[in-house]
Amino acid sequence: MPTRRIDVRIGARAVPVGELIFEADGTRETSAFTYHESWLALERAFPLSPDMPLVAAPFYGRRDGERSALPLPMTDTAPDSWGRKIIELLRGTQYLTELDYLLESDDRLRIGALRYFDGPGAEATALAPPRADGVNVPRLHDLDEVIRQARAFEEDPAGYARRRAELVGGDLLAEAVGSLGGARPKVNARDREGALWIVKLPKIDDDYAVARAEVMTLRLAREVGIDACVADILNTSQRFPAALIRRFDRVGADHSDRVPFISAQTFLGLGGTAASSYEDLAMAMRRHCVDPAGQIVELYRRMVFGILIRNTDDHLRNHGFLRAPGGWRLSPAFDINPEHRPGGRMQTAISEIHGNLPSIDAALDASAFFDIDRRTAEQMTGDMARHIAGAWRRIGGQLGMDARDFSAVGAAIETEDLAKACRL
Repeated sequence: MPTRRIDVRIGARAVPVGELIFEADGTRETSAFTYHESWLALERAFPLSPDMPLVAAPFYGRRDGERSALPLPMTDTAPDSWGRKIIELLRGTQYLTELDYLLESDDRLRIGALRYFDGPGAEATALAPPRADGVNVPRLHDLDEVIRQARAFEEDPAGYARRRAELVGGDLLAEAVGSLGGARPKVNARDREGALWIVKLPKIDDDYAVARAEVMTLRLAREVGIDACVADILNTSQRFPAALIRRFDRVGADHSDRVPFISAQTFLGLGGTAASSYEDLAMAMRRHCVDPAGQIVELYRRMVFGILIRNTDDHLRNHGFLRAPGGWRLSPAFDINPEHRPGGRMQTAISEIHGNLPSIDAALDASAFFDIDRRTAEQMTGDMARHIAGAWRRIGGQLGMDARDFSAVGAAIETEDLAKACRL
């Protein structure tokens, strides 16, 4: 692969930020990113991530195990897992570089505000441009064909690749996936006002309505004072419904303004799937967040909520930060799911001392690491637990949860830890 030079820009106005130079030789991949002088001179300029300060020197990267050669803020805009599988089959090639995955994503759909162009200047083309001038993003009321294709892909990936040219809309799945990550099938869609939503589709092997459980959990989180994503249910022709999660990185009257986003993985400067702790996040937030005291309390509240509802898929890419004037702030909470199988461990530790077991006792003992005194932590936890115990079935009923759903979610939520917390 020859050396590629990519002009990196930001926002709907495509303000130039820097240049990315990417090289690949077999499985060896390297990159160098340098901020443009024009970006460094801007009064409103900010570092793309805490480990990429505003300096003229280049930032180098190389592929190392699970760590991408791309700069960390750019890895957050590339597809992961489900999106990569779609790209691999539709490209039909044996090997794709990290840059290939990044540039196969639709420019309008990538998470956050970073954009990639084939050169400097006003005549440069966005990579990859929308394939059909926006028609490629399905509407919420017209998703059945996309859902059928997702199911066909899950059932027979090789057969789907062979048949894709015959499908209505051509590469419809690839055009709707964007840079979405995670293992569950998901696509982007627009509502009647033009706002983008993530549509999380049921999997073939689901044995209960996971979508109803996730939407219930996000609504429950909002009721206990957590800033969580707006979420809803979309009934389809399939056995189980899809979950609708409104994207928080698009704002403005016409939903075209892009908000810079980085994962907690990038916020901590960790590549690949390296793990860390909520304590480490709190320490970094003291240095890089606006209103760090309030944001750290919000982080602690989310950690305790996750323990109470047994969310063990809390890895660092399931936490995020949005750019705000003067620093970063937590994005709305997303990807919170009760885990009904026993014995799970948190992907992000409470602290180095307290480890990964989802324990309310450990969370209370660690409250000082979040600048919260023990009595306040107990009051917060008790209030949250009592509301969860009294509200989750009500919200689930409003969403149409049935006996199978209540049984699966109840096994995760109605635990001794919740009962103990209710007594605080």
